[in-house]
Amino acid sequence: MVTNPTLLYVEDEAGIRDQLSRFLGYFSSELYLAENGEDGLELYKKHLPDIVVSDIKMPKMNGIEMAKAIKAINPKQHIVFTTAHSESGFFMDAIDLQVDGYILKPINLDHLEEKLEKIKEHLNLKRYYEKHQEELQRKVYIDDLTQIYNRTYFEERFAKEISRYQREKTPLSLVFMDIDKFKDLNDNYGHQVGDEVLKELTSLLSDNIRQIDTFARWGGEEFAIIQPNTLLENSKKVAEHLRKIIKNHTFCDDLTVTCSFGVATFKDTDTQEDLMKRADEALYRAKNAGRDRVETE
Repeated sequence: MVTNPTLLYVEDEAGIRDQLSRFLGYFSSELYLAENGEDGLELYKKHLPDIVVSDIKMPKMNGIEMAKAIKAINPKQHIVFTTAHSESGFFMDAIDLQVDGYILKPINLDHLEEKLEKIKEHLNLKRYYEKHQEELQRKVYIDDLTQIYNRTYFEERFAKEISRYQREKTPLSLVFMDIDKFKDLNDNYGHQVGDEVLKELTSLLSDNIRQIDTFARWGGEEFAIIQPNTLLENSKKVAEHLRKIIKNHTFCDDLTVTCSFGVATFKDTDTQEDLMKRADEALYRAKNAGRDRVETE
């Protein structure tokens, strides 16, 4: 979808400012006006417009000085200069700042419109790719059924948390969990009911963990929770709390389910595989010990 950009126009001559602002108002979705570079810079900081159109020779702070300050905030900011002066010094300063255009006064509105349309096209194209990049990233990292993170994201996030542990030596725990006898549930009630249980369970757990925790679907009915800044004892308490929440919850079709948990904490000599192996072994012990329980390394 094509959208008009927001625009800041800076011009010290009131007559020129009033005349050109009418044109720029039609072109932009939001127009901000300033009389000098100082005011223009403050408006820029407040609104962060898509495009800046500015005169060069102004009191208090000229357009070149203002543009340098703006480029320090956003090196990719789109800027178009308007000026009655054609001295090579102004021209070279504009080139050094990598501005988008340099238009002499009296301003040819067709030339200005052409320049602004090119910038708008670039902005809309950039927004289009950013939007689709987000969608693509979501497909890569989000589980289609449960809408929580998938195994790909889990492994990337886990590697980052381990790197952080190695830098800061803050506790890091891992929880593996598995829905007990999920195959029987699918066989007895059908995969559609099984899918609803998975979605309801992930929603239930998402509401009962911290924002800094990473909750992911490992595969099938298996899930993993990365818990930064969490010691083994506290991680076990969280897992026990989640186990009780699940056991006491009534799912679709008046079903009740239970889960088994395995908990482990990262050690200085560990690799990522070491911690995952210990958490998996703890989960295996919970299953063998009768299910619906929490075991630690």
